[in-house]
Amino acid sequence: MSSLRRILSSRANGLLAKGPVTAEGKLRSSQNAISHGLLARCLVLEDESPEAFQSLLAEYVDRLRPTDGLELGIVEEMVAACWRMRRSWATETHMIDTAAADFSEAPAIGRITAAFKTLSESPALPLMHRYETRLHMLYQRALQNLMLFRAVIPNEPSPIFEHPPLIDQ
Repeated sequence: MSSLRRILSSRANGLLAKGPVTAEGKLRSSQNAISHGLLARCLVLEDESPEAFQSLLAEYVDRLRPTDGLELGIVEEMVAACWRMRRSWATETHMIDTAAADFSEAPAIGRITAAFKTLSESPALPLMHRYETRLHMLYQRALQNLMLFRAVIPNEPSPIFEHPPLIDQ
């Protein structure tokens, strides 16, 4: 068990730390919590960028600073929902663009309106909107759980938690 003197000394030393200064150092430290690419391998499709996913994960980890494996898991849930939500937005945009191409003689807003009307009469667009709503709810629930968890069991700020790989690589 740490003495009060040691705790106070550690806190004082921690206040002196400035963190990385160079852009290269900041980039390297932003990847501290990413010890494996398991999440990316599960979520990133073949035509998507694993680097973009890892960058998104690093942004969330840097901003939310999970202190242990439980908090990191919640942050990963948020990132997974965010990534899939972005994918669904891109898919919806492509669906509307493709459907709008059938109405090339109409003005721009007319093409979009006709495409939306056509898609809304099929199951595709309503299904996409349900999917987006579900992902949004997953994201919000994870964020709420993180805030609730931190309120009930406050943790001291600590270096970014680095967990071991879940599978052998």
